[in-house]
Amino acid sequence: MKNQETGKRKAFKNGLEIRWLGHAAFKIKTPGGKVIFIDPWLENPSAPQDAKQVERADLIILTHGHFDHVGNTLELATMTKASVVSNFEISIFLKSKGLPDDKAIGMNHSGSIQIEGIVLTMVQAIHSSGISDGDRIIEGGVAAGFIIRLEDGYTLYHTGDTGLFGDMKVIAKLYRPQVVMMCIGGFYTMSPVEAAEAVKLLRPKMVIPMHFGTFPALSGTPEALRKLIPKSVKTNVMALKPGEVLG
Repeated sequence: MKNQETGKRKAFKNGLEIRWLGHAAFKIKTPGGKVIFIDPWLENPSAPQDAKQVERADLIILTHGHFDHVGNTLELATMTKASVVSNFEISIFLKSKGLPDDKAIGMNHSGSIQIEGIVLTMVQAIHSSGISDGDRIIEGGVAAGFIIRLEDGYTLYHTGDTGLFGDMKVIAKLYRPQVVMMCIGGFYTMSPVEAAEAVKLLRPKMVIPMHFGTFPALSGTPEALRKLIPKSVKTNVMALKPGEVLG
């Protein structure tokens, strides 16, 4: 049920809060009180007006190098002293732009790291990852998704920008994410057709659609996804409005 005064929907019993900031950007407050930003493009066309009013960030996760995902990372990390976890190539780029060596953490597929009680695992994504640097595109390493195991063991999966791939069933087997933040817009990523198949492979308790509606090309909708998910898969599709909190 949505609380009209707070813009919150009740979904979790452990203190977790997930706020969608439009496009693929999320702000997560963990059960242990940490603040995580994922792909913080806080100036995206769908972003709520207060998206850039950030008081705290402990951790920033980047799925790949495209401008609509790196977004405001440097500004945010500099202001909050947050650690940034990305692939290796993006970490080198961020260091070249002034991020301290100990704050730019570069890893790769199947690698895991624990930061203040939160375990991050980088998993596969089928996508490109070029980094915009002024008027040129430079090497951005591999695109990725991230498994986020919170302090109490509750597990999230941000797919990043990806096409459908069969090894999502391996992700389900190894990590068993309860909540999946899933791209559905199409054109650059999965559309609802592929996303529905991904839901069958992953079988999460909840899907939060993302990467749709920001531009005309991203025409997939949560309603289309709901219609395509078979009844045998008991998954709740939580379509948030930009700025809305699931807590």
